[in-house]
Amino acid sequence: MPLASLRKKNRGKYIHSPAHDLESLLYTALGIVTFTTGPCGQIRAPTDHVPLARWYNEIDREQLRKDKIVDLADYEEEIHDHLPDYWKPFSSYLHRLLEATWPGLNPFSESAATHNAFKKVLEEALTDFATNHQETPCNYAQVTVKRSRSPGNEGRYPYKRLRGDVSNTTRLAYPAVIKPLSEWTDPVDVDIVGSGEEVPA
Repeated sequence: MPLASLRKKNRGKYIHSPAHDLESLLYTALGIVTFTTGPCGQIRAPTDHVPLARWYNEIDREQLRKDKIVDLADYEEEIHDHLPDYWKPFSSYLHRLLEATWPGLNPFSESAATHNAFKKVLEEALTDFATNHQETPCNYAQVTVKRSRSPGNEGRYPYKRLRGDVSNTTRLAYPAVIKPLSEWTDPVDVDIVGSGEEVPA
């Protein structure tokens, strides 16, 4: 939850903005890198000491706001130092996202996050990791569905429509292709195995 939504004086007056969505995106990223030790959601040991765990175990909203502010303002000690080794190279980009959200790393101020600022940091991270870091392969499932070329054909959804010429809702076939994320392509642009035709974008 954005800090502004947790503030007592904002209760009943809080107005959600795109900057708050970006702040929530930042919290999601922090949760992933804090509680997983690698790709595919490898969860760290529950006995690990993780300051951010307070965020998920505090029921008092004002106290939660204070916990978040302390941890964000002291990023190096409260967050970076507790990241698993796998995520340490990404930490500097998270720090930059924090600075884009609260200039001067002052979480007491209003969120200043913008889509352009976040996009710039994340694009630089993507370029850096694609160029300078060895990707750890992970078998993410690629889902491919068939799209219709003309009215009357099966739709783009994985189940056939209940039409007069279809007696069941058999799931459409799709290839179980497993690739590293760096080789992933939009499934609507790949060739459907067995269809003999390329799927239009």
